[in-house]
Amino acid sequence: MNRITLKYRILCLILFILSAFVANALTLNPLIEAPDGHRIVNQEPLLFDEKIIFVTEKDRKHSLWAYDLDNNSYLELESFENYIVGKFYVINNHFYFKERYEPSQVWKSDGTVSGTQSVTGLLVGRTYLHQQNNILYNKGTGFGTRLMIFFNGSTIKYYESPSIPLDQSVCAFNINDVVIPSLQTPSSNTINLIRFKNGSQTNYTSTLTQAVETNQGYSWFFDNTCFVYLYGQDLEDILVIPAQGEPYFLGEQLGYESVSYLTKFKDHYYAVASDEQYNSKIIKLSSDLTTVENNTTFGHIYDIMTLSVSDQYLIGHVRSGGGVSPPYWHTNFFDNDLNEVPDLGGPMTYVPEIKAKYDGEVVVYTDYSGQVDLQTLTLDITNQSSGLIFNRSEINDVITNKSSIDAYVLLQDLQSNQSSIQKLDSIPDMGSLSVGNWFDPDYQSQGMSIVEGLRDDGTRYLFVTLYLFQDGQPLWLAGTSNINYPQPTLDIELGAYNGLGLWQADTPANVEKFADMTLSMSGCHQMMVNFVTVDGQTFSLELQRMVNNDINLKCKD
Repeated sequence: MNRITLKYRILCLILFILSAFVANALTLNPLIEAPDGHRIVNQEPLLFDEKIIFVTEKDRKHSLWAYDLDNNSYLELESFENYIVGKFYVINNHFYFKERYEPSQVWKSDGTVSGTQSVTGLLVGRTYLHQQNNILYNKGTGFGTRLMIFFNGSTIKYYESPSIPLDQSVCAFNINDVVIPSLQTPSSNTINLIRFKNGSQTNYTSTLTQAVETNQGYSWFFDNTCFVYLYGQDLEDILVIPAQGEPYFLGEQLGYESVSYLTKFKDHYYAVASDEQYNSKIIKLSSDLTTVENNTTFGHIYDIMTLSVSDQYLIGHVRSGGGVSPPYWHTNFFDNDLNEVPDLGGPMTYVPEIKAKYDGEVVVYTDYSGQVDLQTLTLDITNQSSGLIFNRSEINDVITNKSSIDAYVLLQDLQSNQSSIQKLDSIPDMGSLSVGNWFDPDYQSQGMSIVEGLRDDGTRYLFVTLYLFQDGQPLWLAGTSNINYPQPTLDIELGAYNGLGLWQADTPANVEKFADMTLSMSGCHQMMVNFVTVDGQTFSLELQRMVNNDINLKCKD
């Protein structure tokens, strides 16, 4: 077969410069699959020191892995007979985690094999670790334990409460100064609120005229100040405990009948409060907590109200209390002056999950549509329709770090039940999202087909076929290339095939190298194709995908 010369009049290619054409897409690009037959555990991974830390399971054992984002390599840090449970927690240059069974050994790692080791003497209960102010803490071991254990990366400190501690409501100024709520008796709901400081104890609730309770998790730590929600027969307020100075009730100081929730947003405090007329409000406080700068009506006095924050908005959520039928709930968005933001939130909507990253945030909206729970993954909290839509069971976690511009998603395939970690990006990788049929609408009856395959050894490949014409005769070009995620571009050696008759068996086709081709996607439905032929000609072409709306589930322009 004579060498085929690629001519403008044959292929009708238009020269494009790839760097000049970039589509703004939102896509999930495959990155991490379970190595060596392992299964990725649906446990929150960690973005740490240019690595993704994740856990796999194989033969009833757990393994801890570090995936290096610089060289795209896997490193097994440690293997465990026991399960690893809970989150990873970062203190200085190490991250910490614990085993599942009691007593649970706490481990630390710097992302290397030699730097992954157990923390001598740090054995805790089976509940999750907690972190505050660069201090880890957890209950001790044993049923009905009264022990709380604190660790600051070098020192272990033990405190014994009068009864069972409420570990989710602890405040930690430092390892020698902690505030621990605990039940007055194992069978009661009323609490003691004790500050353990430099060997002394102060029971803040012992001087009150009534017994009080709290809700697990209704404590906050801002600006080296502890805030604890307390309620009783004639009391619903937040006790403010400064690092230095006397504690006081926030609502009492500000002249409100009750204060039930607190957060901080753009250097100001915001709280849910009610006045003497039992009007429920969100109030904006000065940074020193002494002045109410603004307020807005919010919910009803018997509603359960919470506050959360995004990059730009204060988010209030209201749900009906127990016994209300039918139940109701709604979410409202406010700016920092408590002006309600139109077209965000509304009745029967939930608070989105928000994960901060260096230059913004990743937002997951949850919607209930009939019998299907859907989640929308977006980078724009104001435009839910710009995101990717998944079954609620598919997104197990969003992985971000405030020092990184990149974001990743732990995604579970509902058919195979296998999980993978994928990168949230603006340009699709070459791989599954490039599979399909591609063409240029200006040139009829010519195009390209891409198929993805999986070999027995687990490696993936793309098989690319181009259907063209040369001098009025069909021209078939084809080539294969491995996929090694991440795969922003794909290089393929194309061969030209001829010599066979129709369904001619047991006769190999003639094949001769035709060109080197580079493929890259510039959007969910756009692909750049660059050729360098064997005789040195260079051409580029922009193709578009034939209609395939399934791609919109994983990629959106």
